[in-house]
Amino acid sequence: MPKHHTETYESRGHIRTRVKMRKGEAISLCRCWQSKKFPLCDGTHNTLDNDRGPAIIKVDCDLDFLDPGAD
Repeated sequence: MPKHHTETYESRGHIRTRVKMRKGEAISLCRCWQSKKFPLCDGTHNTLDNDRGPAIIKVDCDLDFLDPGAD
């Protein structure tokens, strides 16, 4: 996993995690809900009796136009 910055905060009563990444980097998001690093995948799904692997998110362009403070 690439070096990244993770920030968890509350917004409108919901816990949110913001991950800042650079072009070419990718992260895996947990879909089994059992990861000890949730919302990031830690591979726990491999020990479960289901077919849920992670959602893999890859940055393939520069997104300087996005407002980093937007919800």
